[in-house]
Amino acid sequence: MCRFAMLAAALSAACEFGEITVPTSDPMVIVQAIMRPDVARQWLIVEQTLTGSAVIDRESIVVPGAPLPLPVSGATVTVTNRTDSNDPCGTTVFTEDPGVPDIPVVAGVYWSPAGCPTMRARDTLQLRVVTPGGAVVTGTSEVPGATAFVMRVASTVVEVPGPLLTLNRDVDTLTADAAVIAGRALQLEVRRPTVSGSSVPGFWFLVDSTAMAVPGNLPDIISGFLQDTSGIPDEFPPVFAAGRYYFVTVALGDARYFDFVRSGNIPPSGRGFVNNLQGGMGVFGSLVAATNELRVVGRMDDRREGFYRVTGTLLGVPVGATLELYVVTADADSTELSAFVSGAWLHGSIDESADGAFRADTLELVVEQRVSAAGDSVSAYLLVGPTSPTTVTTLTAYDAELRVVDSLTVERVPG
Repeated sequence: MCRFAMLAAALSAACEFGEITVPTSDPMVIVQAIMRPDVARQWLIVEQTLTGSAVIDRESIVVPGAPLPLPVSGATVTVTNRTDSNDPCGTTVFTEDPGVPDIPVVAGVYWSPAGCPTMRARDTLQLRVVTPGGAVVTGTSEVPGATAFVMRVASTVVEVPGPLLTLNRDVDTLTADAAVIAGRALQLEVRRPTVSGSSVPGFWFLVDSTAMAVPGNLPDIISGFLQDTSGIPDEFPPVFAAGRYYFVTVALGDARYFDFVRSGNIPPSGRGFVNNLQGGMGVFGSLVAATNELRVVGRMDDRREGFYRVTGTLLGVPVGATLELYVVTADADSTELSAFVSGAWLHGSIDESADGAFRADTLELVVEQRVSAAGDSVSAYLLVGPTSPTTVTTLTAYDAELRVVDSLTVERVPG
């Protein structure tokens, strides 16, 4: 026992460390800039690394209009087209004043004038940032370009942007490729449009090639782990859910953008990040993209899925719309669903996607419709009631305050 006691004491002593004061490190300038020849104005971010000397708001997000944790304000920021000596923009100066009333001035966010810098495929852009403290950060990017972006579903081929594509998530594969003039890799981003005219991020990934194929039944692994943090979820949500519209953007990036996206800082070593800037960290790259709309359908395996006709009056206005209902996910308590809603509704014609649930055979569906062309006003009504494959039933309509406003009839119709 004495030997064990002595060994324990020795191990205990060996694990005791003295207190060490770690000196505050010097901040490093971080620049994040992706030039887009397919958009009218460019913007970039200049900030600095965390050194432990300042308390920051970790809820801050890096988008125009939101504060940066540690912005670098008052820097001199320029982008020069080194390929074209007769560039009509010359050397483009970026400033923190966007110059338009609907975009706020945010420290550390710098904007270019409209239309500058000039960018064509294979042009080399030179970034130069000089901070008030005297730090100089430089970098270069070769502008990517493609003669065409193409998307395919089954035998349907469209040049992007093009006509609406329909994808059957159970049997189809979405392919995308680019006829590349210059560029390193393709990125694909899936977003869901909202009734107001904006969109919600859904899924994105990058491939080390200029073509990709995405199966319609691809599971959304990232969202699945975010929703269930206890381990591996029993079921991942789909990237493409039937009954929904999506915006699918295919983008071609240069080598600098590819390095930035595919690498990352690995704590505590700080290694792993591929940095192509001199005098600082971050990215100066370029990207060109095109977007197409996708309509997703699927097999109707659940007896409640199908086509329904809703008729009647809503707040005195005659309505008549078709619901194309699809199950998204199902569990013991409820079944999540999405539906295409098309026809005549309260504020005119409607062609939108709606979300809801089945609780047993009772339908709960939220139908939203844009009221104004600007999208700043949206009406929403909750429809609740039983569904039947053979008989006409009644749906109760509730407004946004869950007050009963009317009743509508619903019946199953052929697809």
